[in-house]
Amino acid sequence: MAPVEGDDVRIRPIDPSERRELLLEERILRSQIMRERSSAYWFAATKWGIAGLVIGICAGGYLMYVAMLGSVPLVENSMFRAQAVEAARAQLEQASGVDPAEEPAEQAPRR
Repeated sequence: MAPVEGDDVRIRPIDPSERRELLLEERILRSQIMRERSSAYWFAATKWGIAGLVIGICAGGYLMYVAMLGSVPLVENSMFRAQAVEAARAQLEQASGVDPAEEPAEQAPRR
């Protein structure tokens, strides 16, 4: 708006004490904003950290379960083989008439 004749324009000088108060209030406001911003960052970091920890625990447990399911057939086969070898050895010892408690002192080296 353009000034109209008869309007008085008054410029009020800024008192140095008011200026100091305004600067102090501005500093306080900036420090509060910085403090709130940093607390918001910490909250977000904590939330994502805990969420990541929980997701990691769940994923690790699931992968361990899958690995266990994959290794069960291998362990089962090796146990069956060991039982078959043990049964064959016992059968051979019974057929040859050797007492398993009486082992020869020196066995011939196998080649």
